[in-house]
Amino acid sequence: MQGESDELPDHSEFDGVKEAEYEIILKRRTGGWGSGEGKRDQYSVPENLFGVALSGGGIRSASFCLGVLQALKARGLIPRMDYLSTVSGGGYIGASMVAAMSRGGTEGQFPFAVTDEVTEQNSADGSVRAAASSDDVRDSEPVSHIRDHSRYLIPHGMADILPSLAIVCRGLAVNAFLVLALLLPLATVTVIANPTAQDLPRSIFYQIAAFLWTGERATCTSPLEGWCEFPFVVSVALVAVTFLYLLGWGLWRSLPERHGIKGRMSDHEVRSRGTWLSGLLMTLTLSVFLAEAQGPILAFLRDYLTRQEEAQTTLPTIATVLAAFVVATASLRATLVDWIQKAMKDATIAVKLRAIASKGALMAAGLIVPLLLYAAFLALSLWGIADRAEFTRSHYSLSPDFLFYDHLVPVLCVVAGLLLGWEFWVFLLREQGRATLATLFRLMAENKSKALKGALVLAAIAAFLVAAAIATREGGGYGMVRLYLLATAIVLMLTINFSENANGLHRLYRERLSTAFRLGKNLERSSSLKLTLMNRKKAPYLLINTTLNARQRSEDKRAGRAFGDPVVDKVPEGDRRSLNEPDPVKRGRNAEFFLFSRNFVGSDLTGYVSTRRMERKVRQLDLATAVAISGAAVSSSMGRVQIGLLRPTLALLNLRLGYWMPNPRFMKATPDETAKGKTAPTETRWYDFLRAYLVAESFGLLSGDAAKVYLTDGGHIDNIGLYQLLKRKCRVIIVADAEADPAMTFGALVDAERFARIDLGVRIDIKWQPVRVAALSRNASREQYIPEASPAHDCHFAIGEIDYGAGEKGVLLYIKATATGDEPDYVLDYERRFPAFPHETTGDQFFSEEQMEAYRALGFHAAWRALAEPDPKKPSAPRPEEIVRLLADLKKRLGIAPPAPAVADDGALPGTA
Repeated sequence: MQGESDELPDHSEFDGVKEAEYEIILKRRTGGWGSGEGKRDQYSVPENLFGVALSGGGIRSASFCLGVLQALKARGLIPRMDYLSTVSGGGYIGASMVAAMSRGGTEGQFPFAVTDEVTEQNSADGSVRAAASSDDVRDSEPVSHIRDHSRYLIPHGMADILPSLAIVCRGLAVNAFLVLALLLPLATVTVIANPTAQDLPRSIFYQIAAFLWTGERATCTSPLEGWCEFPFVVSVALVAVTFLYLLGWGLWRSLPERHGIKGRMSDHEVRSRGTWLSGLLMTLTLSVFLAEAQGPILAFLRDYLTRQEEAQTTLPTIATVLAAFVVATASLRATLVDWIQKAMKDATIAVKLRAIASKGALMAAGLIVPLLLYAAFLALSLWGIADRAEFTRSHYSLSPDFLFYDHLVPVLCVVAGLLLGWEFWVFLLREQGRATLATLFRLMAENKSKALKGALVLAAIAAFLVAAAIATREGGGYGMVRLYLLATAIVLMLTINFSENANGLHRLYRERLSTAFRLGKNLERSSSLKLTLMNRKKAPYLLINTTLNARQRSEDKRAGRAFGDPVVDKVPEGDRRSLNEPDPVKRGRNAEFFLFSRNFVGSDLTGYVSTRRMERKVRQLDLATAVAISGAAVSSSMGRVQIGLLRPTLALLNLRLGYWMPNPRFMKATPDETAKGKTAPTETRWYDFLRAYLVAESFGLLSGDAAKVYLTDGGHIDNIGLYQLLKRKCRVIIVADAEADPAMTFGALVDAERFARIDLGVRIDIKWQPVRVAALSRNASREQYIPEASPAHDCHFAIGEIDYGAGEKGVLLYIKATATGDEPDYVLDYERRFPAFPHETTGDQFFSEEQMEAYRALGFHAAWRALAEPDPKKPSAPRPEEIVRLLADLKKRLGIAPPAPAVADDGALPGTA
């Protein structure tokens, strides 16, 4: 097998990556593969650089793109392909092709045709054209295998449903425990501050102040009894202080201007000390109010449950119903989103009402989850609050509850001790753990001001808890406090042992894809094809597109730093460019293009590292892993796609296919570390140390400068894979777009055009409007007959010109999944029975044989029509001069001769089917 190679150097900038890829492509061409000769054009780009992009869309796109690839093979273009850029479903079939072309025995052979002898070379001009072959009329064995697994998520029915359900439930159990790690410490603080029901209406801050003043527990018998029983006393005081401060601040700023008093107003309004202090006061006021509000809420809930016994069963029932609603809504998310999208083109009342109902369901689900979590917090808090004020051991000596707590505490102490020993071994006796602690201490030393602020905050919280525990207890009644503190310690120590990727749905999804599309190094189910083992001589250079989610601005950018700043000067020179890159958070994208290829992994925001180094760091990284990440459509964060309140819902219900990947920015290793295959950990975000990745996902606390970055579906930023080909200045690009676009808005193409114009300075001049008109016309009248001379035959595609600037030009052939009425009979029959074709919802990933064949045949038909020459023996509509010119340019660049007439436009030979 071809594939082993020396490790290429890392590159912080894309120009180094591009140049290395160019060299690989030029060497590949010297072996007779790839478009053009092994030389560069006048712009130092490989001559006639040719790339194909396959869009996202799950099994729908995989089926359509399969037909497109078969048509390209029939035109002799697969061996001439330099780049193959894939997203999501397009990645299923694209990676399957490259994997087959990388295996021994089928090396370099196109897998989706029975024979590889389907092209012939023109001895006169060296061009390639299709040759007649009766083998084209039936499936190859790899295609039959994919058909057998078109229901790839549950290929064996019930036998696959139960294991999948078990994995989902495991993830839910882990997530519930991780949520407990967040709620239990808060409940512990509440129990410490409110040991009895009598304390609930009182402000804990007032009780601490009274204890410090008198040295005794507040009894509310003093002249200030009214304030003692008022729960928001400190909140009111802080509101008054904040108001007076704001008033004084405004007066201070007015005096120089109003009365000419010496002094002047600051030129830095936003960053002034006055603004900072006012923000601090408002934050403190809100925090104190939320803390004081818990007592009255708990008092009301306790009183309600005590007075009405039926409430003890009613409230859990309501919570169960709400939870079931959330699960159902999250499970039907794809369908609900599809209904909303359909309302964009259909103005009927029924469709509009369905879209409104879908939006309402999604918003309600997003609001219910925080409500249920808050209800769980209240229940945990109520369980630890006693009814009476007596806390002596003699009072509870005969209480069954006390005996239970009294015997449970020693057990928890033993468990906590064992876990403490485990953490001691992990962090002090193991090299990796010591390196993590060393990194923490290094970061604290480099950021002394932040470390000091953090230490002061922790000290203040600890002092508050100690003061609260002393001020609210008499007689040493700390039984429940001990119980809660031990439980919190155990939960937190267990939490940091969970892996961020182990219990999501990624591995299940990866395994299903690997089996269905044969992404391994051989045909065994347990095999795995490493990215670095993809054939570099007889397969196109595969680019797997994913999305890096970034919803928090970079630390250096947020501080407004520039070169010359002492902190920035510490950044290695090769990494400094990334600090000045446009921030995707500032621009509202909240996403960055992230790429996997045979030689490099990374993005412009994070820099690039060699794939071999990333494979050493992430052992499970292989072709199937990269394809699964590229297809992680369902996730708690979805790049540019705004899901708002639904984000915590998807995360907590384990509906998350995304993947946490080490940040390439921090994988630059010393020569010694490189030799050992190790890199030092460089965590920079709080959730890296605490392993609180579920929290980071739930609330969108994602950054491009953390130790790990969150990757999801490439379609969350570019759903057709065009951007990466434009970035490499391909001279000929063919795009197969099978995204769900029932309104025919061409959103993915328009997005890619905008990104290319802003980021790369590349302009695309393409007229896709006739394709839209033909598709919408077909939707309005599906029974219409399409004559041979109808322009609809040319409405499966659009062709345009790419302007890279400085005279560099390219050609873009855009093939759209659209029905115009000239497709094969069985495709039209499927369209008649399923009017949503070819834009059926992406939520449907369980294709039948008929459904898959309809999309495959459509893909072959559309690509064949785009590249075919008009038959002079048949009437045909004249093509616009610009289209004729661009098609001629494209075929000249690729060396395509007119096709042999023996091959039909559905992939079968006339008279042989």
